[in-house]
Amino acid sequence: MPGLNLSSLNPSRMFSKWIALFLWAVPFICAAQNIDLLILNKNYTLALLQIEKCLEVRPDAELYLKQATIYRQLSKPLRAAKSLENSIALDSTNSKYLVEYAELQSELGNHYKAVTFYRRAVDYSMEDLDLKCKLGKAYMNIEDYQRAFEVFSTIQIKDSTNLVYNKQLGLAALKTDRTDLAIRMFESVLEHNPNDFSAYINLVSLYLKNKNAVHIVRTSDRALYFFPENRAILLREANSLYVLKEYEEAIPPFKRYLAQGDSVFDVLENYGISLYFIQDDIRARKILEKCFALNPTDQYVNFYLGLVCKRLCDFPKSVEYMKMAIATSQPAYLTEMHHLLGQVFGLQREFKKSIESLLEAYKCNPLKNEVLVEIATTYEEFDSNKELALNYYRKYLKEAGSEAVNSEYAQERIRKIKEELSFRKK
Repeated sequence: MPGLNLSSLNPSRMFSKWIALFLWAVPFICAAQNIDLLILNKNYTLALLQIEKCLEVRPDAELYLKQATIYRQLSKPLRAAKSLENSIALDSTNSKYLVEYAELQSELGNHYKAVTFYRRAVDYSMEDLDLKCKLGKAYMNIEDYQRAFEVFSTIQIKDSTNLVYNKQLGLAALKTDRTDLAIRMFESVLEHNPNDFSAYINLVSLYLKNKNAVHIVRTSDRALYFFPENRAILLREANSLYVLKEYEEAIPPFKRYLAQGDSVFDVLENYGISLYFIQDDIRARKILEKCFALNPTDQYVNFYLGLVCKRLCDFPKSVEYMKMAIATSQPAYLTEMHHLLGQVFGLQREFKKSIESLLEAYKCNPLKNEVLVEIATTYEEFDSNKELALNYYRKYLKEAGSEAVNSEYAQERIRKIKEELSFRKK
């Protein structure tokens, strides 16, 4: 038959070709096994020499991978990256090489580059959930929380029982303000793994977002069962309850935290303020004075010390602390501080100073109309010229309008003062 090469069908010739191929491949197989043994025994120098010899004969993606593995063990990440680039150049659709390269880039801090190669790896291994999880984590590293959430959501649809996947979805949900979902995920993690410390910490933060003091306490109690007297949990619980103004509930964890030493200023301050709000004034003063010794220019310490001393009827100290609070305060807080200083001066029967402070409070915040009533009543008490009190009552009614809380009182005082002034004229 024309065009048919009969020699190509010769069995003996085909057998010879197979023998030649086998003899050519055997050295590479033996060399690969030898390299694996050298790596296992951590004889990296000799392993690298063997790899170099093999690569000179024939470039091979797996050998470049082994080379990269050794370089990583020797803390030479840039050389490892070059070896992995060679692997990918020889086999660009192999997810194994793409993932190794992505992981290395992540270690080097090149998180955006890591995302690119994780995405390529996922494209070639769509059903590999572990690989998708790595992609999701890579998105978290670049703070692209929405895409991370989307990745972890697709994983959760495929496998809703995996603790690792659920925890990652919880973290992504937390970062994207899906609070309820995040709570469900972390609670499900703890249901099967109650020793997951970070899950408790995250749950306390989430329950704070939901302003759920009961669950903050419950979650903290559960965590403390497994991690007794853990300072991080005690502090997280105490500060969360403090933020929610659950001062009485906040005090026990504050005490337990401080009992372990390291009296940090911020913790002492929050503890002292909590004691003030539950009217434990003697202890509040003691703690806040410790804070004052640590930082005498803190406006809140001075402010609450002023309040505590006022309640303990130590008016000279109250004035002293309130003046320091005003001197160190930001404008947003000056109104209330001047207001309280004016009240303390009034209790000391120092009416002129009281008026000055109340006027300063009103000057700082003209919307605080109720201060005008206090100014008017103070003038009534110490100044024989009732016209001044009358003017401030009128000013109050005019400026407060329909929102005047003390409208009836002011109107009644205006009527009485007018009667008194009329009587005097007669």
